[in-house]
Amino acid sequence: MMSEERRERILREVSLRGRINVAEFAERHGFSGMTIRRDLAVLADRGLLRRIHGGAIAAAEGAATGDRGLGTGAGPIATVGLIVPDATYYFPQVIRGVSVAARQSGLRLVLGVTNYEPREEIRQLTKLSDSGVGAIMLVTARPGIDEARTWDCLARVRPPVVLVERSLENAPTSLRMDAVRSDHSYGAELAVAHLVDAGHRRIGLICRESATAPWIEQGYERAVSRLGLPEDAPRMRAPSPRWGNESAAGSLRDFLDRCLASDTRAAIVLPDELGINLLSLVEESGLRVPQDFSIVTYDDEVAGLASVPLTSVAPPKDAVGRRALTTCLMRIEERERSPAQRVELVPELRVRESTA
Repeated sequence: MMSEERRERILREVSLRGRINVAEFAERHGFSGMTIRRDLAVLADRGLLRRIHGGAIAAAEGAATGDRGLGTGAGPIATVGLIVPDATYYFPQVIRGVSVAARQSGLRLVLGVTNYEPREEIRQLTKLSDSGVGAIMLVTARPGIDEARTWDCLARVRPPVVLVERSLENAPTSLRMDAVRSDHSYGAELAVAHLVDAGHRRIGLICRESATAPWIEQGYERAVSRLGLPEDAPRMRAPSPRWGNESAAGSLRDFLDRCLASDTRAAIVLPDELGINLLSLVEESGLRVPQDFSIVTYDDEVAGLASVPLTSVAPPKDAVGRRALTTCLMRIEERERSPAQRVELVPELRVRESTA
């Protein structure tokens, strides 16, 4: 790389982040620290930046804001948008991770909530694109349903988009996007393996209709096959609850009846609330948890608050948010120069009394 091209890259780094760290920049781009320090001396002589210990900052006074000294005193280095379907369950931790990472990086965060409405999602995507944000993070409203309109809209927006907690599996190959999500299938495998270690061979599965359910079912089926478990244990989908509608409760009672009839004494349940309801039904039937019936939930939002604290698989929601923001920052800086990334972060099994 020519020296002037390298120095232009250094100036872009300072413009974007407010400062440059010699060791980090050299390692990231494959240069020697000595080469970068010489470039900084040249640029400082030209008045284009100001050298500090370990690197340089923008020539303007008042550089550096945020927890890591990124950005400039004049304001955020860029604005990024985050669009989520819901801000009350699951996604608050994702939002928190994005927010903390944005503050540390000197970025301004703008939040939009679609309430799982695809038309609202498209409206907000278009609005953010037209407003000139540096990048957009998107949790699609209804994966697998009405996706064509979303993909078409994403193909038209100007800023780079990072898909969060969703898969690009059904997206057109022409749509070049980054994606960061939890590996929910692996999380389900963790749950099955834990119950097998506890002595169970027949393990039921019930999932509420959600974007996560297909991944949980996929991981469950993979673990059952790999571990040679009976494949006729009860598996069900429960409908999403609606006010005054007891269909979800009826599905849960039917599931427990099937478990007891087939001598299935362990179950994986998505989400936590459904697991807490199952715990009540098990206890009402005269059985004890975990002595007579074991329960593992998925999400770990409120599992620890059950009368018998429930073992749960916890997706790395905060880390997903932070990684998504980092990916946005990389895409703002690199644009098309680096390949698209599809990152999956591994959930954690949190063992509590329901499987002891």
